[in-house]
Amino acid sequence: MKTTFDLPQTLVRKAKALAAQQGRPLRDLVAEAIDEKLEVAAGGEVDATKASEVRREAWERWKSRLERRSDGTWFNPEGIDDESFFRSLEEVRREPWAKRDPFGIDS
Repeated sequence: MKTTFDLPQTLVRKAKALAAQQGRPLRDLVAEAIDEKLEVAAGGEVDATKASEVRREAWERWKSRLERRSDGTWFNPEGIDDESFFRSLEEVRREPWAKRDPFGIDS
C-alpha cells in the first residue's frame, strides 16, 4: 500500500543512507522500523530472530530484482538514477554521528 508522510529532511536522508549502506530499499527499512516500534508499543520485545528473518526476506526480495551482467557484475534496473541523491548521501556520510540518548536520561 502506498502512503505519503511528511518527515524531517534529516531523518529521511539518514534513513536513505542506512538503507543504501545495507543494500536494500528504503521502504523495507521503514516497514521494519514501524513493525518493531509497534511491537514494542504493544508491550512486547523485539524478537531478534523475527527481525533477522524479516531482513533476510526483504534482502531476498530485493536480490531477486537484480540482473546479472555478462561481466559478472549485478545491476538494479529499479536503482536510483538521481545524482542529487548520491550528493545527499555523501553529505549524510560526512555528518558527525554523535551518540545521544533518545530518552533524555543522559542529559
